[in-house]
Amino acid sequence: MFDVPTTWSAFLRGDIGNWIGAFLTLAIFSILWKENPIYRWCEHIFVGSTSAYSVVTTFSSTIKTGVQTNMIQNGDWWEIIPICLGLLIYFQPFPGYRWISRFPTAYWVGYNAGMGLTIRTFMPLLTYARTSMLPLIVTTNGAFDLMASFNNTVFVGSLFLTLLYFFFSFDFIARQQWILSGGRWIVMLAFGASFGTTVMSRISLFLGRAEFLLGDWLGILPK
Repeated sequence: MFDVPTTWSAFLRGDIGNWIGAFLTLAIFSILWKENPIYRWCEHIFVGSTSAYSVVTTFSSTIKTGVQTNMIQNGDWWEIIPICLGLLIYFQPFPGYRWISRFPTAYWVGYNAGMGLTIRTFMPLLTYARTSMLPLIVTTNGAFDLMASFNNTVFVGSLFLTLLYFFFSFDFIARQQWILSGGRWIVMLAFGASFGTTVMSRISLFLGRAEFLLGDWLGILPK
């Protein structure tokens, strides 16, 4: 148990930062009850502050560095072209000049499409294929390693069934129900593990907010 007078005196002496953080946290959690104006207001604050932080960070790490270091110190004045091209994206909020912001977007999409047709994108696929070819019989210090062999066999078998599951154009494979069932189970297990990891990360965020509310704000949890 905790000392109520001491806790509430610490609660009343809480600084303005804890009060603001607690209010915003409870306002975001209010979506669990229903959609409400307070939640939307705090959501807009979060999105706006995140966007503003991204703009400032991008300016400090990219534009400022490019101008001071690359252009002024190293003499690479040609970098003014990509900087100006990137700044055109900020015409997006203005309806009359929104068409200008399409130029950096079109350049970026075209650049990535061109990169996708080069060997730089194909090489990672070859790396993934090479790392997936694991030996089914593993020896460690000249002795048969049962656990490593079992793990490699399960991995290669799961990979084989998953690849066959997506070969829809082959009638022979499509008629093999054991392939379809096995591949479907493996895909669902992978999706379930990914979803479970996402849920655990969200629970971790919730525990962090709960610790802040009960500890830093209310002072119930001991430090």
